[in-house]
Amino acid sequence: MSSPVSALATMPISTSASTVAPTAESRRAAKVQQAARDFESVLVRQLLKASKMGGDSKGGYGDMAVDALADGIEKGGGLGLAQCIQKALGGRTG
Repeated sequence: MSSPVSALATMPISTSASTVAPTAESRRAAKVQQAARDFESVLVRQLLKASKMGGDSKGGYGDMAVDALADGIEKGGGLGLAQCIQKALGGRTG
């Protein structure tokens, strides 16, 4: 019986992709993308808090509910605002 590791060990490894340093443009695009996602995340949390989606905060569970809802929205792809911001700022959308 052959193991998958031995099959992978015999495959040639391409080093061209790993030796290429990221360009200034790709670093900027990555920063724009991250900033757009972060902004959308903050905005979603603020909208949920303002709409009192977590119920009243007297019980202490309101913030946890807002965080859970916001995390679910983000994992589901967000509101699409991050892509619009990224496009407007000239970052690549992926």
